[in-house]
Amino acid sequence: MNDSPASPQDHQLVSEINRRTNAGLTVTGRSLFGKLGGAIYAEWPDGRPAVVTRFSGSLAEANLTVAILEHVRGQGLPVPRHDLAVELGDGVCFVQERLPSAPPEPLSPARMEAIVAVNDRFANALAARPEVPRPPLCRDRGGSPDPRHATLGGHGPRGRRVLDRIVGITEGAPEPSGTDLVHIDLSGANVLFDAHGAATAVVDWNMGVFRGDRHFALVQTRFDREWFVRSPDADPVETAAALRLDDLLAERLSPDTLRRYWAHWLLHHLDRAIRSSPPETVDWHLDLAESRLRP
Repeated sequence: MNDSPASPQDHQLVSEINRRTNAGLTVTGRSLFGKLGGAIYAEWPDGRPAVVTRFSGSLAEANLTVAILEHVRGQGLPVPRHDLAVELGDGVCFVQERLPSAPPEPLSPARMEAIVAVNDRFANALAARPEVPRPPLCRDRGGSPDPRHATLGGHGPRGRRVLDRIVGITEGAPEPSGTDLVHIDLSGANVLFDAHGAATAVVDWNMGVFRGDRHFALVQTRFDREWFVRSPDADPVETAAALRLDDLLAERLSPDTLRRYWAHWLLHHLDRAIRSSPPETVDWHLDLAESRLRP
């Protein structure tokens, strides 16, 4: 497993959860990965393994996530049980079950197909749950300019050209529709595998649950793989996996729909890159946008 020693801050956070809930958790380590600072590994008093993660949202959104994941678990879908959503002074944390998984391996084309297959299991999972929101799209709303448009449009002539292309693709176009469960951070690290390479679970729902077209999540999966493809020492197996996902997306989505999904995701990532990343990282985001958004 991807364990590392827990920090004093990890122990402090779990102690605060215990103080508020009487959970009796004991810290055992932490994950090396995770966009919200990684996961803290813990145990319940009876020895059951648990994971403590930070949630990106309000307590109400966290409680909805817990309820929806329990709903789809009841349908037999492979997501972890979430035992607690706890509001602390600086945000919300989940305490959830720790599912077994094999040690990580390079993401091969076969494993990419397994990710697509496990994501397919979320089809129509929310047909009876209309209260689940659509994914947060990067477009103008209610006549007020989206601040992400301003970030990209203010990034020189190249940024303005990319923004014009994104607006042209998304303006007046339908939003992703459907009743699928959508994981908006479906990275390779958030899918667990067994020793035989079969995908066994989708984890890290720390950005919430959403309702729509499950293929929208796979465009984020492909964006995540671009970091591996563009690495100076790119693994040819990882590159082949990314290309396999390109093929699968092209088979499943019309060119216009696929371009529209890319436009939404790229505006999101460009906004973050321009505000927080070095120029070379922004440039490769713009390179990707120009290649993915061309007619």
